[in-house]
Amino acid sequence: MDLEKLQLKCECKGMMKKTQLKWKGIEVRGWVCSKCKEELIHPEDAQKALNIEKARKKNALKVKLRKVGKSNVVTVPIAIMESENLKDGQQLEWSVEGKKLILLP
Repeated sequence: MDLEKLQLKCECKGMMKKTQLKWKGIEVRGWVCSKCKEELIHPEDAQKALNIEKARKKNALKVKLRKVGKSNVVTVPIAIMESENLKDGQQLEWSVEGKKLILLP
């Protein structure tokens, strides 16, 4: 079943519309009821958000910039690797948006 095409009906009988939500500062996909404003988080995004939140509690998202040979490296926490399905040896791409560094698969 494709959850992206799923049409959900709220307990209040209102229709749910796809939207982007924030949960503890983490962007997630979800649905919001047009009638009562109840929010639901996409199950895949909920799991990713929980993994990230768990890593934050352990301070696992703080990393050091290190020098290896003539290069500088940043490690990616396991929680992020797992939640984003990143694999060893995978090519990633840096981008800069304002003052934010963004690492994309």
